[in-house]
Amino acid sequence: MIWGTMMILFSPFMFLSCVDDEKFTTASGAVLQMELDTLRFDTIFTGLTSTTERFVVHNRNDKALRIANVSLKSAGHSGFMMNVDGQSGTSVSNVEVLKKDSIFVFVKVNIPRSSSMKPTFVRDTIIFTLESGIHQQVVLEASGLNFKELRAEVLKSDKIIKADELPYVIYDSLVVSKGTTLEIEAGTTLYFHNAANLIVHGELKANGTLEKPIIFRGDRLDRMFDYLPYDRLENQWGGIYLSKDCVGGTFNHVDIHSGNNGISCDEIGGNLNITNSVIHNVAGYGLYLKDTKAKVANTQISNAKYDCVSIHGGTSDFYHCTLAQFYPWDADRGHALFVSNYLDDEEHLVQSANFYNCLITGYANDEVFGEPGNQTLKLHFNNCVLLTDVDDDTYFHDCIEESKDSATFKSTNFKTFDTHAYIYDFRLDTLSVARGKGSTSYSSLYPSDMDGILRGEKPDAGCYQFR
Repeated sequence: MIWGTMMILFSPFMFLSCVDDEKFTTASGAVLQMELDTLRFDTIFTGLTSTTERFVVHNRNDKALRIANVSLKSAGHSGFMMNVDGQSGTSVSNVEVLKKDSIFVFVKVNIPRSSSMKPTFVRDTIIFTLESGIHQQVVLEASGLNFKELRAEVLKSDKIIKADELPYVIYDSLVVSKGTTLEIEAGTTLYFHNAANLIVHGELKANGTLEKPIIFRGDRLDRMFDYLPYDRLENQWGGIYLSKDCVGGTFNHVDIHSGNNGISCDEIGGNLNITNSVIHNVAGYGLYLKDTKAKVANTQISNAKYDCVSIHGGTSDFYHCTLAQFYPWDADRGHALFVSNYLDDEEHLVQSANFYNCLITGYANDEVFGEPGNQTLKLHFNNCVLLTDVDDDTYFHDCIEESKDSATFKSTNFKTFDTHAYIYDFRLDTLSVARGKGSTSYSSLYPSDMDGILRGEKPDAGCYQFR
């Protein structure tokens, strides 16, 4: 009986409160506040639905507002799609926004595919019509990139991928068969879907230029956060694999980034030549060499979960390379350089591994690891700057040990080191210990750095000459 009395006493107040909350105004001065006036999408691939973007619509007024209608101006013909406070469609009605409250509007877009080399730009407007008759709007903009799709493609005849063609998006893997050559022209970008690889059993020729590099990257064009594109994250695609049947791989002015691995070589029959290139930000190995004959020059290999460079057997020569192990996502990372006479308890003797005018550094106190086993490790460093003990003249000749007490230790060697947004520029900073530490005996073979800057009489160690 007491509980019943209390209910009777309190229920009028509860009722009045609800009525007050649900008072809607049609005053001309009562309008919505949009979080933004224009919602812009990152570039997307045409024919594929984008990720969902959102914005908030606020009611800052002391009374509730009713939106009589929310509609897309194009009635959906632009490719944009919307969901307003849980209602999907090109037009929705009777959306209520209580006082001092807000609603979410979710938007995605699918731009029709065409054969045009030029991006397709689309624009639309979401129109909010209040019960008072007032119209408000948010503009929508997106740009679509047309492309050619390759799914589990196996090349059985020679192919040239040209820069003036539509870009390729590769699903599953692109396989170059034995006896087949794939040539990639300067200025080409290959986009790889999640876990997709380039597997070469024949020959690969990727010859870019300083002005028109060749880019291997993932196909995510959107962002994880406003400041962080997916393209800066690792493991966005597979990697490049050169098999035992491969008769050669050439990479010049090539940018390989954000994969599971960079380049992996398994006893390839021909030579591997890498010049003026970047392998960066991978979840496995940057450059993996098993019983391979390789020449690498003017090249940056950086930020790998395992080793930036891992060598097991074979013959390797590195000229003016920067190996920088600053992988940011796991403290249990590999070395900048790992060289071994063994692999999986089997002998793979290094015939020779030589490093000239190189900069090898990273987070650890020692970034150079050699595993000779019972055999002599034929490993030599000449005029290099190294984050390791260089006292043993069996391996080190005119080398500089990067001082752990110096102002330039580790990351401060370099121009940009943003571990929040994952932006790295491994060009040398003003106080870098690598400046002037190279030898002209080796820089004469590569008189210009990766950026085309002349090294002159005081060459720096690494792939970049200070400027």
